[in-house]
Amino acid sequence: MDLDYLALLRPELDAFVAALEDGPLDAPIAACPGWDLTGLGAHVAYVHRWATASLLTAKPPPPESIPEAPTARGALVQWVRDGGDALIAALSQVPVDAPTWHPFPAPRVAGVWRRRQLCELVVHRWDAQDAIGRDGGIEPLVASDGIDEYFSMMLPRRIIRDGGELARSSLHVHCTDTPGEWLLTSDGNELQLRREHAKGDAAVRGTAQALLLSLWGRRHRSPVIDVVGDPLVADAWLALGG
Repeated sequence: MDLDYLALLRPELDAFVAALEDGPLDAPIAACPGWDLTGLGAHVAYVHRWATASLLTAKPPPPESIPEAPTARGALVQWVRDGGDALIAALSQVPVDAPTWHPFPAPRVAGVWRRRQLCELVVHRWDAQDAIGRDGGIEPLVASDGIDEYFSMMLPRRIIRDGGELARSSLHVHCTDTPGEWLLTSDGNELQLRREHAKGDAAVRGTAQALLLSLWGRRHRSPVIDVVGDPLVADAWLALGG
C-alpha cells in the first residue's frame, strides 16, 4: 500500500492536539485502563521524542533522557505539539534508507519510522476523540495499512517481548470496504503471515477501521465485526492486542 505517511502525520497530530485542547483532561481512555487524556498525551509525547532520538542517533535513547510531560493543559498541549513537530521534521530530513535503530522485526532503516509513527498516532488520536465523545473515523486505506503493519511488525514484536506459546490455529482477516486480506498461522511457536484469500480455522470480516481497532484491543469500542468459523480461535487472536 502506497501511502504518504509524512503527509498523513500532520493532520493526525493536529486532531490529537485539538482533543487535548477541548476535552476534559481527566476523561478516561477506555482501551487503556488507568489512563486519562492527560496520561495519553504524555504517552504520545514520550513516544514522539523516543522515536525522534532513535531516528537521529541510530541508538536506543535511555528512558531517563526524555523529560516527563507537564500536566497543566496549556503546557501539555505545547509539549505534545513540540514533540510531534520535531518528529515530523526529523522524518522529513532523514533519508528513508538511512540506517537507524528501532526494536521491530523489520530492516533498520529510517523509513520504518514513518509508517510506525503514523499507525501509532492514528490509534491514539482515535482514543483521544473517543474519550471526549468526538466521532473521529479512520480512513479505510489508512486502517488497512495499519492492519498490515500490526501483523508484520507490532504483533511479532509483542510475541517476542512477552514470550509465551501461541495457539496452534489460523485466522483469516478480510476488509470489506477496501483491499486487504491476511492469513495468520501459528504452529505454537512461530507466526506466519500471508497476504491472500485463504481459509483459516476462523475468519473475521469488517470495515478496515473496525478490524484495526479490534486487533488493537478496542473491540468493545469498535463497530461490529463478523466472525466465521471457531469463535474461540478468533477471540484468542484478538485477545493478543497491541
